[in-house]
Amino acid sequence: MLSLTALFFREQLRHPARLLLLALGGLCACQPEIGDECSNASDCSVQEQRTCDTTYPGGYCTVLGCSADTCPEEAACVAFQSVLSVAAECAGYQARPRLQRTVCMKTCSRNGDCRSGYECVDLSLRNPWGATVVDPGASGKVCALRPPPEPAGDSAVCSAVPPLPPVTPLDAGNDAAP
Repeated sequence: MLSLTALFFREQLRHPARLLLLALGGLCACQPEIGDECSNASDCSVQEQRTCDTTYPGGYCTVLGCSADTCPEEAACVAFQSVLSVAAECAGYQARPRLQRTVCMKTCSRNGDCRSGYECVDLSLRNPWGATVVDPGASGKVCALRPPPEPAGDSAVCSAVPPLPPVTPLDAGNDAAP
């Protein structure tokens, strides 16, 4: 007598296309998503399309070096260090920093969309990482660590200081040769 499993697969063998769809569906279901917990790159992808950023608590499956609209469906490309300083006083002095890096981060609409220890953070607002979402039309909300509290008081960075007095050129005197 055949088991139920054996009967199931015997029936599927009669329809190879169904068996192929079943196998492909199983492969797709196992693919880790951006933002999943990990401890090494193979936890995120066996084909090395994704990596594990272990600087995040519990690890964070991501794609490094993304650009606009290149992240998987569940993610957005985020540029970190996209401004030189997050101090409001420095807004007029900004330029594209040479140390900017981009990563795919899981998109969300509320905290419940993120795994434990992460929050749905709106990067379209001022944030301590100087991060912005690169994807055009994206909401700007991604699963990230809770932002640290705002510093109290004036940062004294980029604040206006009185100009230094002009430097008077030194005179070499009359003994200088023409």
